[in-house]
Amino acid sequence: MAFKRFISLFTSHVTHNTKNNINRRFASNYKAAVLKNLNEPLLIEELPQKKLKRGQVRIKVHACSINSSDYLLTQGANPGNFPLPIVPGYEVSGTVLETQGCTDVAKGDKVVALSKSTLGGFAEECIVDEKDTWILSGGLDFKVAAALPDSFGTAMLGLVHRGHLSEKQTVLVTMAAAHGFAALDLAANVYKAKVIAVCMSNEETANLRKRGAWMATSFSEKEILHDVKELTKDVGLNVIYDTLGGEALHTCMKCISHEGHIIIAGYTLSELPRVRISELLTLPCFSLSGVSLTSYRKHDFSVYRKAVDDALDMKEQGLISPVISATFPLQEVNKAMELIKEKQPLGKIVLEIA
Repeated sequence: MAFKRFISLFTSHVTHNTKNNINRRFASNYKAAVLKNLNEPLLIEELPQKKLKRGQVRIKVHACSINSSDYLLTQGANPGNFPLPIVPGYEVSGTVLETQGCTDVAKGDKVVALSKSTLGGFAEECIVDEKDTWILSGGLDFKVAAALPDSFGTAMLGLVHRGHLSEKQTVLVTMAAAHGFAALDLAANVYKAKVIAVCMSNEETANLRKRGAWMATSFSEKEILHDVKELTKDVGLNVIYDTLGGEALHTCMKCISHEGHIIIAGYTLSELPRVRISELLTLPCFSLSGVSLTSYRKHDFSVYRKAVDDALDMKEQGLISPVISATFPLQEVNKAMELIKEKQPLGKIVLEIA
């Protein structure tokens, strides 16, 4: 009898521990969209949790934007040299699950974050450096939060920090996905500038005027030069925010005023179009600046933080609003990628994950 009782207790103990181990094992796994091979669909897989390093935050992801660079990564454009397999996505919002050695972020905080150096956002969980995490105040929707820091933070750097935009100046914005909308919103609705919005399709022009553009037109050098001459009385534009590159940049240079500022941002091109010295000699004196949040994070961290802080504050005050073109669940990430490929929408595509 004693032996049977021992066997029963031992079996119960093993079964209890096995259940606990199974629970722990499943609790430490999470779903993610994994890129295993270039030019192939992402695969939804269960991945094991990684331990946090000091200064890191584990986020339960509620939403993650799909940016053009995420799509290009799947097609082989990989300037970050990320090794495969990789989970794309870097612009996330959610709730903090765990921290390690952090001072400003705590478990339970609602946050938005940029994980450009490690990606990992197309997942139920994402590990991000505390330095790249901002606490969300008020009732900011997770989807909206995930669509905000990259494009609006970059617009703050380009238009305000580098372009020295002030109220009631004249601005031209070329409209590529998300970045163009952010610059239009900031220039027209916060700084009350007169904005010419240039897109690649007539279908978008009415929407751009609703968003605050003084004038909206599809790309045509002749029409743009005419509109700029009319708007500025042949003086030229104070600030140009170019997100298209190519021929658009050549046209932009013909529209700038003396000592104006041309800002290059959000490019998905591998290189800038060539500009001949002879072209520059016939134009007014102007500055040409390239801006990126990644560069400012490395070289001027306080400006990087402030750009996103200011964008979040403006959203909280109701001054700006990201445009979300479509949302998809994590399981339909490949449908979202296909939409980017086929339609190239100007607004953000957002994955709803939690």
